[in-house]
Amino acid sequence: MKTRLAAAFVGGALLAGSALLGTPAYARPDSSTNGPTGKNPQTVTEESATGLDATEPAPPDPTPTPTPTETTPDPTPSPTTPDPVPDTTKPTGTFALDHTSVWTGQQIKFTQESWDYSDPGDTNDTLKRVVSWGDGTSTVLSPTTYVARKSYTRAGSFKVTVTITDPAGNTSAIPARTVAVTVPAGKASLSRKSVYQGAAITVKIGKVPAGATKYALDWSDGWDSSHYTKTKSVTSRILYRWKWDPAAQRHVKVSNARISGTRTLRISWGNDKGYGAWQTIGSLNVLKDKWKPTVTIKKPSSPSRASAWKTITGTVADKGSGVRHLGVTAFRVTKTGKAYCLTPARKWKRYYSDADVDKYCYATGVKVKIKNGKWALKLPAGLGKNQFFVAEAWVYDYADYFRSTYRTSRITRS
Repeated sequence: MKTRLAAAFVGGALLAGSALLGTPAYARPDSSTNGPTGKNPQTVTEESATGLDATEPAPPDPTPTPTPTETTPDPTPSPTTPDPVPDTTKPTGTFALDHTSVWTGQQIKFTQESWDYSDPGDTNDTLKRVVSWGDGTSTVLSPTTYVARKSYTRAGSFKVTVTITDPAGNTSAIPARTVAVTVPAGKASLSRKSVYQGAAITVKIGKVPAGATKYALDWSDGWDSSHYTKTKSVTSRILYRWKWDPAAQRHVKVSNARISGTRTLRISWGNDKGYGAWQTIGSLNVLKDKWKPTVTIKKPSSPSRASAWKTITGTVADKGSGVRHLGVTAFRVTKTGKAYCLTPARKWKRYYSDADVDKYCYATGVKVKIKNGKWALKLPAGLGKNQFFVAEAWVYDYADYFRSTYRTSRITRS
């Protein structure tokens, strides 16, 4: 029996016919009386693996209790967000103008401070502001811009408005302010229609506009001048050799430049609101000055005598714009080497260097009057015997041309 069992044991299982039986700890003969012990075939029964006395397992519960499965709770609905309420509120505001009646060219000042406008749902820096001046032009204001200025170029009645727009597109037009713009009715004229470069021209005031207290003149040479309306005429000499340098904020002399041709002179009337636009007075033909002035010192009949130079005389002339300045000076050197020059105050000044001469005697020289093309200068006492004498004269015309001359003499007699 052991041999058959051992042969039938495969991989820990006992084969009986076609049935796979669990492997017992050992097998024993059935004690049934159906056959003698050891001679009848033995029937192998399944026994408990725990021993001989093991009882057969209890039959399974015919109705097994189902294992409860975990249920997924129904999802809790999330709260719904209500649709936003659309922004339909328009911004509000106001503004101010410093003037509502001006002349063309005068400025008006628009003012809208940060507290002058607002929107319930938006901050001021998100609001777009645009000033419409009523003449087809406009100005966009930044969040930090509270002042804007405007000058009108034509007469008329103009409505100034401000539109404010919030991020939602709501636009508010602030009620308009009306600005009346007029042209001041004044009259001015020129004394001449043509002049040489640097020659004099006079502007005559014929009529002062109502309310005007001052006026400015544009001489068309890079210079303006301002005057009160009680001044009925203004004279100036126009050289046209200066230009305005915006970078340096000053007039700069143009070397050797003398502008000629037609120039337009203008006037601007003013009051407490400022100056208005320029108005044309007239055209001036500036003629080119091609001539330098001339100057002479007359040689006396006895140049070696000191008394012959008591009064220095000469002539001066100019073909173009005319003589602007005649300067005269004199020098004397004594036999001991002391040098003197004549100052503008017509006194002898001792000098020791060229710098002294430039400082004391050449600054302007003695300004001498001219009458009918002739001039004369009386010398103070001091020129005498045994001195070396020099007389010098120079002249400028209004076209800024220059000429000079001199005479020398050795004084041997009083």
